[in-house]
Amino acid sequence: MKVRVKYMAVLRGLSKDPEKDVDFNGSTLAELVDFLRGAEAEPLKSRMFGEGDKMRPDIVVFINDSDSMLTGGMASPLKEGDEIVFLPSVHGG
Repeated sequence: MKVRVKYMAVLRGLSKDPEKDVDFNGSTLAELVDFLRGAEAEPLKSRMFGEGDKMRPDIVVFINDSDSMLTGGMASPLKEGDEIVFLPSVHGG
């Protein structure tokens, strides 16, 4: 399946290609994230993933402009041509 992946904010600068089409074997957000964990460069992976190779909780994922937490979280289904956006949330005060 081919989807469009976009990295935003600080993730954008850590990726060699912050907007790209990704062809992977799978049909869920979890399967895409597993693919990206193996395919991306170390600087991006170290910012996106923490202990146990789980995605850090401050990374918000949008599927076609909808928060993935509203569509099933990591179990969210993906379809050909979907746009997946990874955005780190801003903390502090």
